[in-house]
Amino acid sequence: MNKQIIDAIPDIVTKLGQIKVSEKAAFLGFDACIDNIVRIVRDKNKNDTSEYFSDSNQLGQFLINLGNKSCGLELQTKLSKIGGNMVITGNALGNLGIRVECVGTFGLPDILPVFRTMSGNCSLNTIGDTISATALEFNDSKVIMFDPGPYKNLTWEEIKDRLGTNRIKVMLSGKQLISFLNWSEIENSSQIWEGILDDILPAIVQTGPKPIFFTDFSDCSRRSKKDIQYAIDLLCRYRKYFRVIISLNQHESDLVARALELHDCSPDEEFVKELFGACNTDLLLLHRTKDALGYNGETYEKCDTFFCKEPQILTGGGDNFNAGYCYAVLNDFKLFESLVVANAVSGSYVKTGISPDVSNLIEFLKHFQD
Repeated sequence: MNKQIIDAIPDIVTKLGQIKVSEKAAFLGFDACIDNIVRIVRDKNKNDTSEYFSDSNQLGQFLINLGNKSCGLELQTKLSKIGGNMVITGNALGNLGIRVECVGTFGLPDILPVFRTMSGNCSLNTIGDTISATALEFNDSKVIMFDPGPYKNLTWEEIKDRLGTNRIKVMLSGKQLISFLNWSEIENSSQIWEGILDDILPAIVQTGPKPIFFTDFSDCSRRSKKDIQYAIDLLCRYRKYFRVIISLNQHESDLVARALELHDCSPDEEFVKELFGACNTDLLLLHRTKDALGYNGETYEKCDTFFCKEPQILTGGGDNFNAGYCYAVLNDFKLFESLVVANAVSGSYVKTGISPDVSNLIEFLKHFQD
């Protein structure tokens, strides 16, 4: 463990322990799905226990070696749970004590029971049918397979019809954090973002410092260069009303860099600073398996993760990182401290399969103090 992290943990633990019941509130949209977490069986042992493909390279090589042959793969479902970037992030924020207004595809005509397991700090508002996703998990990575179905039909007009413009204004008013997630999988995301810019934000009276606008594009490999450029342009417009934070994993940052015609093979610090400038944002985060990077135009930080060799779950690790970072920023942690908190929330989740509350988070960090 990096000495800078070990030295920072005592102060972070103290600050976390001093945070009173939060009066901070957030608005999150717009996806929701049911995640089926599965492992792929590689072999069966004599006692009928299963040996799984431990990493994606193993599976890839297995399929390559088949050539033109057919095969069957046994999937074992570990669990079915709440899913979607907004849902997992909102639930994690709720567990940390933030009041969260969640708008997503929770099911029609009523919210599906599975989503009622979310934190009691989350208020749910449904705008469409939900989808199911199958997450193939390995020890080092995951592959999520899904049919976007209802996501394709989700439009700004549909959201306004279901919720009403006045209700949306109320939901967005007085929030310290606004977060639109999973831009890539919701086909009309940019149209929704633009609708809120045109129809909602000019009518909201802001007092005090600008609230935070936080987004994670999710895997945008199926999006065109023009689509990505347009989304970045919209985020620049959001800076009129918010302090904008963009969070990307390594794959997503490479895709955005290419869309913005940047070189993605530069050293970490140079790459992050160049991408920050091209995105015209207030803060850029890059979260990876073994570290996380952040740059705000003045300060650059790099922070190792609390890497888990035998994860309980991977799907949602990035969402818990995002929730942890937002929680830290809302409570005035500095950039490096915020990265430590974000990595700890994600690390605790990956290790246990449960998004931590503040007491769980403190106990997780204390294990690394000595």
